[in-house]
Amino acid sequence: KETGELEMIPGEYSERGPSCGIKIGDGPRRGRCLDVESEHKEPGGLLNVFPCYTRWHQMFSFGNGTIAPRGAIHATLPKHIAKQVQKDEGVVYPNLCFGVVGRGVMEDTWTEYTEEEMEEYDPWEHDDVEHYPNGRKSLQLWSGHQLQTTPCKNKGAVIEWYYIPLIVEEYEDESGDTSEDGTAAVISDTEEDDEEL
Repeated sequence: KETGELEMIPGEYSERGPSCGIKIGDGPRRGRCLDVESEHKEPGGLLNVFPCYTRWHQMFSFGNGTIAPRGAIHATLPKHIAKQVQKDEGVVYPNLCFGVVGRGVMEDTWTEYTEEEMEEYDPWEHDDVEHYPNGRKSLQLWSGHQLQTTPCKNKGAVIEWYYIPLIVEEYEDESGDTSEDGTAAVISDTEEDDEEL
């Protein structure tokens, strides 16, 4: 049965398995990469789009239920950075999954609130909000909010992803030019029709 779930098989030398960059395929930021803001080494790093330069915070792996939940996308701190964070902070989260604030175990939250913010309830903080069958709150409550990193152990906050392969077909218009999406052929036909009128 095909589910769209990515099956990650760890490598012989790396339990996280293969990692790769995630690029924007279209739009004004086409070709830029998903990036953990400012090499944020602790939970709470915002996910941004930034020019690609393949450092650890632009390389992501996929969870298989061992170091990250199945279907999760996560960044892994290089060992030398994890050791330094452990030395400086006393606590290190070597695997940071994509998640949203306020979903999951609140003791594992990674955002510090001011007293004023604590008095205001966000849409996801009400008890009567919609829940999925697995008990997690609906992601619709976070519409318009930016994704952040969370400890991969905070499974309730981690977003599970499903993957849909994208097939790009090239089309050839009458002049022999090719286009990945067929727009050149459509524009070409329209221009010819205009000339005939």
